Amino acid sequence: MRLKVMALLSALLTLPACRDDQDAFERFSVGDYQSSFKSFLRRADTGDSAAINFVGIHYYLGLGVERDFSAAAQWFERAARAANADAQRNLGVLYMRGWGVHRDNVTAYAWLFQSSSQGNPRAREYLAMVEHLITPNQTMQARRWIADQLDLPGEPHRPERAQSRP
Repeated sequence: MRLKVMALLSALLTLPACRDDQDAFERFSVGDYQSSFKSFLRRADTGDSAAINFVGIHYYLGLGVERDFSAAAQWFERAARAANADAQRNLGVLYMRGWGVHRDNVTAYAWLFQSSSQGNPRAREYLAMVEHLITPNQTMQARRWIADQLDLPGEPHRPERAQSRP
């Protein structure tokens, strides 16, 4: 009996969170950006990488908050490091354009490559643009750097790991 009560209580406590998940996207889609921002922010606090990415999108587009590319980059990086392919693409685009971060085609390539390797088709399009702006050696450096940053399996540790960027 006690176990059933605990299970029911647990289910009831998670229902508002599920509703908030749906409401955040719904609010965003109907243009209620201030409410969707607050909902995504609450979800981001739990570590939800999709919500973290959407907080970045709010800052990137200036929806419900003042437009701030630097804040968008910080949120995108947080989600990108949590393996969110959309955030990796978004962060790569910011580096490619130099919006909110220093323009850096090697770092842009690294994030776009990672997003593309997870199957993000839009990342592939951006990757095709940026790969012509860097040398083959820089391409390899970027791939090693992103593998080190994300501790990807099967990637050997390299001394360059202490570097802050490729």
